[in-house]
Parts: sequence; C-alpha cells; structure tokens
Amino acid sequence: MVKQETTNPIKDISFDKFGDILTFSFTEKPQQAIAEEAGDDVWVRYDPKTNQVITVDVLNMSSRVYKAFGETLKYTERTDSDFLESLYGLVETKPKKLMNHGKS
Repeated sequence: MVKQETTNPIKDISFDKFGDILTFSFTEKPQQAIAEEAGDDVWVRYDPKTNQVITVDVLNMSSRVYKAFGETLKYTERTDSDFLESLYGLVETKPKKLMNHGKS
C-alpha cells in the first residue's frame, strides 16, 4: 500500500483585531488577485488566470463568535510548541490537557 502524503493548503492564518478580520492565506507570499464575496461577509481572493485561491477573509469575526457561542465563551491562548505544531500539521500530538473554557 502506498502511503499518501497530505499537505495543508493553508500557509498562514492571521487575525486583524482592529479590522476584526480573520484571514486564511493559501500562498507563501502576497500576490494580486480578484476579490469576490462568497457569502455573508466572507471574501475570497483568487488568481483569475489559474483560479487558485489566494486568501479567504472572514469579516466581523468577533460578532460571529459571539453569535455562535454567546458571552460565556472564554478564550485562553495556548502558545506551547506542541500545540502550535499540531495546528499546522507539522507533527501529530495529543493534547496534554484540556483548555479551560470558562471553568474555574
């Protein structure tokens, strides 16, 4: 059996807290693209020659999260390397402990 190697098409994820925009980047470096609204405040930028998606922007991210989870959602940023590497698919790891979601 041949093992298929999977790659993560997402190259970067960033959040602009002042603009309240979550951006998924699918290329290593920025490039010119055409932007179209794909849904309610979701914009897709793509290369018109190849149709390759360059970025996906989700506008008004904070209000979307609030609407989905309410005011009880508490966010605690994790910065340990094992967790970050597992997010980007660099290594497979099991969480060492569960995140505290508003529990004391």
